[in-house]
Amino acid sequence: MTYPLLRISGDYAFVEVRKGRGAVRWRDMETIYRGPAQKNDEWSGAEGEKLSAKHSLWPSDPNSTLSQPYTVSSWEGLGTGKPEMLVFPTTVFRFAAPLANLEDEADETAPPSLILHEDPRSGNCYKIKLTAALLGLPLEIRQYDILKGETRSPEFIDTVNANGRIPVLQIDDEHGTRFLPESNAASWYLASGSSLIPQDRYAQADMLRWMFFEQYNHEPNVATLRFWLRFVGEANLSAEQRGQIMAKRAAGCAALELMDEHLATRQFMCGDAVTLADIALFPYTHVAEEGGFGLGDYPNLQAWIARVEELPGFVPMQ
Repeated sequence: MTYPLLRISGDYAFVEVRKGRGAVRWRDMETIYRGPAQKNDEWSGAEGEKLSAKHSLWPSDPNSTLSQPYTVSSWEGLGTGKPEMLVFPTTVFRFAAPLANLEDEADETAPPSLILHEDPRSGNCYKIKLTAALLGLPLEIRQYDILKGETRSPEFIDTVNANGRIPVLQIDDEHGTRFLPESNAASWYLASGSSLIPQDRYAQADMLRWMFFEQYNHEPNVATLRFWLRFVGEANLSAEQRGQIMAKRAAGCAALELMDEHLATRQFMCGDAVTLADIALFPYTHVAEEGGFGLGDYPNLQAWIARVEELPGFVPMQ
C-alpha cells in the first residue's frame, strides 16, 4: 500500500495544507497546517488519504492570491510502504484571466482531479506533464510499458482508451470520470483559459497550425526514428521499417530546418510568448539526436530549446 507525501520546493510566507478521503472538495477537507513554509517542508497522510495544498503566488507576500490546489493521493497495489509524492513548484505560470477570479471559481466548483496514463519515455505524454507543470496544476501519474503491450490489455482498452494508446488524461469531476486521449487535446484542456492559448483569433489559429504541423510533419518522422533506434533497436526492425529510415530522416530534417528558419526572427513559435505550439514541438525536438538528427545544425532551434528550459515551472523529460 502507499501513502501520500506532499513536499514544498521553495520558501513561502504562507502555505495551507488540507487532507481528506475520496473525491472530497478542497472546501470540505480538514485543514492541517496554515502558515509559513520552507523548502523541503513536507506533510504525509495515511493510506487512502488525499493531501492538497495551496501557496501564496508571491512567495514573500502571505496576503497574495493563493494558487490552485496541488493534490496527491495514495494508490493501492503499488508496493508496501512506498510514498506517492508530489513536490509542488515554486512558481505558477501566469494565467490570462485574473488569478483572483480563478480562486473565486475554485471555491464554487472544486477543480477536477487529473490522472495521466502514460509511458515516461513518450514525448507525447511529456507534453501533458509539461503543460501541467507550467500552469502549476497537480497531476497524478499512472505508468504503462508500451514495449510490453500494457496499453493493449483488455482492461486498458475497456476502461481507459479503446484505441489502446497513451497518453490519456483522466478527468474526475462533478460530471464523473472521463478519459481524454491525444496529447494535444489533453494539453488544450489543461491550458484552456491560460496565456498558453492566445486570445487573438489569428494568433490562436497560428498556434494550431504548428500543433498540426507537429502531428503531420514532425512527430511521424523525428519521434518515430527516435523510438525505432533508441527503444526498439535497428537490428529488431522489420524490413519495411528499415526501408523507411532514409525517407523519414529526410522528412525529419526538413521539419527541423523549417522550425530553425522560423525561429530566426522570434523567441517562440508564435512570437515573443510561449504557447501550446512550443509545448507540442519541444518534447521530440530536444531529444531529436536520439533519432540520429544533429541539433548542432540548427542554432536557432538550440537557442529556443534553452529558452523553453528556462521557463518558470519547467520540468525535464524523464
